[in-house]
Amino acid sequence: MTELEHRLYGVKNLLLAELNLLAEQGRPAETLEALRREISEQPASEIDADAYWQRLAQLPPAAGWAYVEPDEYDAILATLTAPAALPAVDSNSRFDKLHGGVLGRCVGMMLGKPLEGMGTAANIRRYLEHAAAYPLQGYVPKLAYRPDDVFFSPIFDHWDRATRGNITQVIQDDDIEYVIAAYDILKNYGPEFTTADVAQFWLSHFAYGQVHTAEHIVYRNLVNGMPATEVAGYRNPFREWIGAQIRTDVYGYINPGQPRRAAAMAYRDALLTHRRNGLYGGMWAAALVAAAYVLESPAAVIRAALAEIPPGSRFHEAISDVLSWYESGEDWETTLGRIQQTHGAYYRADEGFNWVQTIPNACLVALGLLHGEADFGHGIAVAVMGGWDTDCTGATVGSVLGVMKGAKALPAGWTAPLNDTLESYIPGYNRMGIRELAEGIDGLIR
Repeated sequence: MTELEHRLYGVKNLLLAELNLLAEQGRPAETLEALRREISEQPASEIDADAYWQRLAQLPPAAGWAYVEPDEYDAILATLTAPAALPAVDSNSRFDKLHGGVLGRCVGMMLGKPLEGMGTAANIRRYLEHAAAYPLQGYVPKLAYRPDDVFFSPIFDHWDRATRGNITQVIQDDDIEYVIAAYDILKNYGPEFTTADVAQFWLSHFAYGQVHTAEHIVYRNLVNGMPATEVAGYRNPFREWIGAQIRTDVYGYINPGQPRRAAAMAYRDALLTHRRNGLYGGMWAAALVAAAYVLESPAAVIRAALAEIPPGSRFHEAISDVLSWYESGEDWETTLGRIQQTHGAYYRADEGFNWVQTIPNACLVALGLLHGEADFGHGIAVAVMGGWDTDCTGATVGSVLGVMKGAKALPAGWTAPLNDTLESYIPGYNRMGIRELAEGIDGLIR
């Protein structure tokens, strides 16, 4: 086990990560702190993990916890109103919009990739200012030196091919791999695919070391023989992280103007790995894309997608906050500050990977969409400059704005460096055209 893997998946650290999650879910703070001290003081080899997991599973919410966050799909539906009627999709522009979504997703991912893992907006701003590139107006430049006041991700030097002047195609990345995965699942199992079908695809196409956090835990649970609909809930402290939110755009691409149907498909995919707000992030992303085909403003798209999320959830509350702040007339940096203050507690700089929690990153997606209405490039840049999971937020914003605007309207300065080419480690898709992928997805629309 590497040092990074030990930090994430060691017995002690999984339990400590579960305590973080339970704090977010409203379990009593004093009880959690006592357990944290107790676990932290023990050598990992002496921890009775089974006993601790059983104790943690039985902790009730603290008094006054008011959020309602169901996992079962029927229970989620019971919290929602009937879906609103949306305008019809223009058949003449449908493919251009779908192509724009796939292309925009690739652009947004490539913009955010060099900054992945660099943490906060303040740290990213320092880097960009050293590079004379703040605010971002193009791809990220690679500095020839490392300023002392900038924290660099351990993986920073791996992403030279995503930096300005070095881009020749879309490099391999999970934000694109999962687009291909969903496409292949739909192609082989159809729109009625099950969560078990998603699991089978993963075991057949992904190596254990190629999936991370919640997906890594779930892969282990699948190999150990657990049912696909149960693996996400077993010893998986990452079940409200961002993994589902980055997987589900394709369900929006194939359901133009039908956010509820898109969200239902996304739910079946997300259920494999996530619960509560982790589920909702996947459903929301798919619904955003579906609504983007037929609605003219990002605010309207966000509201249509939010109608698919339980109104009593923390996710719904957070995105509603961002909408409210935007509509009060704030500039993006002021709203970013509010997001950091109100929903940034999910990020813990001293614990490495909490920058991939679903809710704060979804807030940055909403922020980028709202400020990208008139300018695609500004929208993806705002999301990326917001920090946290930069390639994921950039990809989702690029996808939604790409559908809204269409491929023909995306600026060549962003799209031309990609040379209509992407790379993947999924067998059968190792090198393919971006338009080719969009055409394949378009062929699945019914």
